[in-house]
Amino acid sequence: MIVRQGRVTKMNPEAMLGTLEGHHRDIMAGLREIRRHCGAENPNSRELALAREQLTASSLSRSRYVSEVIVPTLLKDADDGLRTELSELLFATATKRMFSRAHIAEWTTTSIEADWSGYCAAARDIWPMMEEQIARETRVLAARLKHR
Repeated sequence: MIVRQGRVTKMNPEAMLGTLEGHHRDIMAGLREIRRHCGAENPNSRELALAREQLTASSLSRSRYVSEVIVPTLLKDADDGLRTELSELLFATATKRMFSRAHIAEWTTTSIEADWSGYCAAARDIWPMMEEQIARETRVLAARLKHR
């Protein structure tokens, strides 16, 4: 369901899946950009800050979309097994969001400039977590949307 100019528009499963896949592509592009930065000898603070902001915005947008659109849609006719999977997915999302917030708070522009290699090592620890979340959403949500 999407609200546009005060109207509620219901999305079909195919459209929801396409939107989810778009969010995933945006996040993967953001991860590639951060990886590119970490391949450099020194930080380009301005460009890195923009890349980090974009990745954060993409991730938050995806999380909201999953929790506000996809999960409520799937819950409408979910059996106990799916309810459990969706609950676990939302819990994992919230937990990973907590780790991401801590990473962002710890690694400010100042701390990144002071310890570039430390930032890149910390970023490398976060990337698999984000990729696993995308894989989990694909496994749990995309499969269900394809079969609705």
